[in-house]
Amino acid sequence: MGTQQRTPDLTFVRLIHQALRIDGARLVTTVTALGPEDRTSRVARVRAFYDKYREELVAHHTHEDTLYYPALAARVGADRMHLDELMAQHHQLDDVLNAIDGDFDTLADPASDFTASRARLSGDLARMVDSLTMHLDFEERTALPLFESAMPIAEYKELEKKARKMMRSGQATFLIPWLATHATPEQRKAWFKSAPPLRVVAWVNGRSYRRIDEVLLPA
Repeated sequence: MGTQQRTPDLTFVRLIHQALRIDGARLVTTVTALGPEDRTSRVARVRAFYDKYREELVAHHTHEDTLYYPALAARVGADRMHLDELMAQHHQLDDVLNAIDGDFDTLADPASDFTASRARLSGDLARMVDSLTMHLDFEERTALPLFESAMPIAEYKELEKKARKMMRSGQATFLIPWLATHATPEQRKAWFKSAPPLRVVAWVNGRSYRRIDEVLLPA
């Protein structure tokens, strides 16, 4: 006889946090290792991966700002979940992401100083990683335990359903294999068991995802 689920399943959000941490560090390592000879080819491929990474980060925070955080605040109160601080951290990350966009543009410009441009981009990516790590650690200490202890399973599932509807067309073709790649075998098995179609999406899009991912170095 199976054990009945008693709290919301936060596997998906934890996998997103895990993938963001891993690939934030890989982006820093990869950009730091770029040379002038990479300007005409590899820089564009690294930028393409970063754009996908940025899209997932922004989508994750948008879902939190518009769905998850308001619902949790209605349950436990804004002060208890540190809503103002969590939102402020999102805004700080937005500022860093905007700077990184400009840094990539400059690095790709053949008229720019490659070494100086690379140093600026590496520094801003490292700043993003530091800010993101601080935010994810804080959220995991404050908000996530409250989702598990104070929110009914049915309400959390409804939030997940609304978040899926907010995803842009085609987003899952990167998101699902990205999360599956960075999941542990145990996490992957549990995740696919909870929603069997995810395994198919990950398999169908695995090759195209790997072509994007292979540009990054290990952290």
